[in-house]
Amino acid sequence: MRKSITRLTAIVLSGSVLMNSVFGFALTVKAVDSKSTSEQTSTSNVYTSELLAEKYTYVSAEYTANPYEEEQIEIPINQAFVTGTGTIIDAANMEASYQYKNPVIKMELDQTGTLTFDVEKTAIYYISFDYLSYDNSILPIEMTMQVNGEYPFYEARRLTFESEWTNGEERLYDRYGNQVVSVPDKVMEWNNKYIMDASYRHSMPLGIQLQAGKNTIEIGISEGNVLLGNMYLNKEVDISEYTGSKEAEGDALYTLQGEYPTYRNDSSVRALCEYDVDVKPYNVKNKELNTLDGQSFKEAGQTVTYEQKIEKAGYYYIALNYKQSDKSDFPVFVDVKVDGTINNTKFKDYPLSYGKSYRTATLQDDNSNCLSVYLDEGVHTISFTISIDPIRHVIESVEAIMSEINNLSLEITKVAGTNKDKYRDLNMESYIPGVGQKLYDYADELEALVDSVRCYNEKVDQIGSFSSIYVASTQLRSLAKEPNKLPYRIAELSTSVSSVTRFLANLLDALNKNQLYIDRIYLYQEEAKLPKKTGFFKSMQMNANRFFTSFTDQAYSVDNTDDSHLQVWVNRSRQYLEIMQKMIDEEFTKETGIQVDLSLMPDQNKLVLANASGDALDIATGINYAIPFELGIRGAIKDLTEFDDFTEIASRYTEGLLVPSTINEGIYSLPETRNFWVMYYRKDILDKLGLEVPETMEDVKNMLPELQMRGLNFYYPTAGMVAMKTFHGTTPLLFQNGASLYSEYAGDTTINSEEAVKGFTELTELFTIYNLPKDVPSFYQHFRNGDLPIGIADYSVYNLLINAAPEIANSWGIALVPGVEDENGDVLHYSSGGAESTVMFQSDEEREGQAWEFMKWWSSAEVQAEFGQTLQITYGDEYIWNTANTEAFTSLAIRSEDKKVIIDQDKWIMEAPRILGTYMLERELSNAYNSIVVDGKNLRITLDNAVKRIDRETERKLEEFGYMKDGKVIKNYEVPTIETVREILNKTE
Repeated sequence: MRKSITRLTAIVLSGSVLMNSVFGFALTVKAVDSKSTSEQTSTSNVYTSELLAEKYTYVSAEYTANPYEEEQIEIPINQAFVTGTGTIIDAANMEASYQYKNPVIKMELDQTGTLTFDVEKTAIYYISFDYLSYDNSILPIEMTMQVNGEYPFYEARRLTFESEWTNGEERLYDRYGNQVVSVPDKVMEWNNKYIMDASYRHSMPLGIQLQAGKNTIEIGISEGNVLLGNMYLNKEVDISEYTGSKEAEGDALYTLQGEYPTYRNDSSVRALCEYDVDVKPYNVKNKELNTLDGQSFKEAGQTVTYEQKIEKAGYYYIALNYKQSDKSDFPVFVDVKVDGTINNTKFKDYPLSYGKSYRTATLQDDNSNCLSVYLDEGVHTISFTISIDPIRHVIESVEAIMSEINNLSLEITKVAGTNKDKYRDLNMESYIPGVGQKLYDYADELEALVDSVRCYNEKVDQIGSFSSIYVASTQLRSLAKEPNKLPYRIAELSTSVSSVTRFLANLLDALNKNQLYIDRIYLYQEEAKLPKKTGFFKSMQMNANRFFTSFTDQAYSVDNTDDSHLQVWVNRSRQYLEIMQKMIDEEFTKETGIQVDLSLMPDQNKLVLANASGDALDIATGINYAIPFELGIRGAIKDLTEFDDFTEIASRYTEGLLVPSTINEGIYSLPETRNFWVMYYRKDILDKLGLEVPETMEDVKNMLPELQMRGLNFYYPTAGMVAMKTFHGTTPLLFQNGASLYSEYAGDTTINSEEAVKGFTELTELFTIYNLPKDVPSFYQHFRNGDLPIGIADYSVYNLLINAAPEIANSWGIALVPGVEDENGDVLHYSSGGAESTVMFQSDEEREGQAWEFMKWWSSAEVQAEFGQTLQITYGDEYIWNTANTEAFTSLAIRSEDKKVIIDQDKWIMEAPRILGTYMLERELSNAYNSIVVDGKNLRITLDNAVKRIDRETERKLEEFGYMKDGKVIKNYEVPTIETVREILNKTE
């Protein structure tokens, strides 16, 4: 009862915090520009809080109709479908319709369909669809849904329809006898699903208010291919109130292994090997998968389902041997379904408590009575779905507070400016009335949120998993004590890595992750004996055996190889090696007869030393794209252009990726992965502002007044580079303006040329004149919040947005990096793109021939696509294999519309050339940027001085490698360009 009351209090608190955020927390700014600034504040709140205002939580609170309470209404899809690009498949075509009972609608990517139907009563309906995902994609079906011409709530912009996955029939082992994760199989069967929140903050179906009479639903497929079956209008899902449990009489005991769910709704949910004596089975020597991996089973909405045949009907208790060590002092919640139904309210949002080790616990009510379920003879299912419903109010409230803090931070910056004068006194209360009290209010609201969930663990004074809230609250109170110092402490409020908003962002990330490891599930009766924990002495013996055995475990070690085999060192984790080795053994070795040993790379920065010391490696892969130059200039690796078919293999990549490993007339590596840079933009915010996606940097500058007058801005990647401003941030605008870093030969740096000065001026003026933010610790979080609705960033941000920001899915897109128009009217979109590479070490002709066969196989489109797909199916959507092979990239499980943009941007990759002393150029460009943007130094003088230092260091390195002696050039070192690469490829054809 107490938890129910607290839950109600939490909902009220959440509503108060967020409704205030959406409608009331606008700050009134006085003084000189009081009217215009106040208008800007209000407008800023509109755009940054619209996402919050349109959430289902608040939209549904405004419903005026009563819930629908009658029998389910089934609407044949072919009768409702009136227009669209989807195709009707007749029921007679049993194969194409997968034996559905009536005609179905086949809808593919980017297709749309309009459904029309009548309802007799104005009411709140819960809509569900029959569907089947008929392709082999691992991504769930994604669609948008408008009702009567508009989105009913924000969540309708992205609806997901998952497929079921099952384990492969055979358990797989690697060459060392260790069990490896098998690739699951997609179940091609019809499913039914309600309209639900794709982020699963709401664990129950979302209701839609329909008016009596004719209604229309417009569906758009944004990912995947689907067969759409009938639509159903349902009443609200009702869960029976808990009234007590029956005693489970009898002595039956059934044990289900947690690592082998019969079905799961996410292909990446997988098994794990834990060397823990309380986890069964336990193998001292070899790796054996024995528990459900909590790092894969952690997202709200993920479901694992187990089947068990019951021999004797009766009541049964449910127990789990599990570990939940992710949320310190706080539970992870699961919905427990038996035969697809939540039996009563105690099985909804059941809390599994925190603990550092595995524990066996029976599901119980608040009075410690075991919860029982009745099971007939026959096969039954038990499912566990991760839920964050009990903490949804915390997440939504924290998001609202973060939005308000960002708005306040912008107001402070407008009042004080970006260049703070410590000798200037500002009375912030006169400019922003009540600013100090507002900070106290934020602190109070955060602490109230913690109090609202304290019922889940009343044994501790402070809940460990909410530690970020305590820090943020303390920091807010510190800032509130001296509001006049806010302009000088703005970093503590919102911009630094230790700011209030960063702590709250960390909290949100933590609350959305719910790692749950499941070793075993027990269905048992009263007289059955559950297995006991391993005794102390037995545990010591088993741990000691494991300790000594670990010294002989040399799987994927450089010390456990056969010298007659091809030796490949891989700079990646063991998960990657297991998949690679399996593919090599089953495909490459089978085709060529060449035996290959993969080894975990000890340290990519010591490859030169490893080679010099006699370590017999043939190939290194997964190494940073800048390392091949360091190896090649020292003669450690092979010039790949010496192979007759090199040009054919090199055609798999964009030419810009080959520049960094080009030395004289040789190319010394093959790209393995890329790090794409694109422009990210919030569709919803730009649409509201009536702004077009910019194509050029001039377009960006033109849109800045519209953004900035509303407290929004554009993000440029140097703002996210904390210490060193790398080539990724400093060179694109130079290249777009036609500049080169060097002249034809090394020793003549040209970053002070007219083109380079123009490009560097454009880069620095973005911050000194156009007022782009200089320090942005997390563009991802600001983009998610909406205060930086557009900016340039790399692949890592893409991965985060796809996998960690479901609430804004379908509200953002990507486009080409904005460029500079040349004299011919063409827009140059140059950007960086280097990531990891593969190199071959010098050896004898036979081994080099074998190594080249392997490199050709590994870099081929078919193998790269297979590896990327297997990686994502096995380990999850976040394991995107960002292959440099353009053809293979098109086959990966990435949103189709995004792939088109990335491939287009791929054509504009322009990497900085690597020569002797390039590290000094990168460093000096970074120093020049800081001197101009931060210290206000003169640009030309700064670049001139930088050139002197760079040339001095370059000459020292040229002398070290024999290109100069006593200050005189012995032989010129030609600086590689894309033209150089093209000439080399033409020669080797």
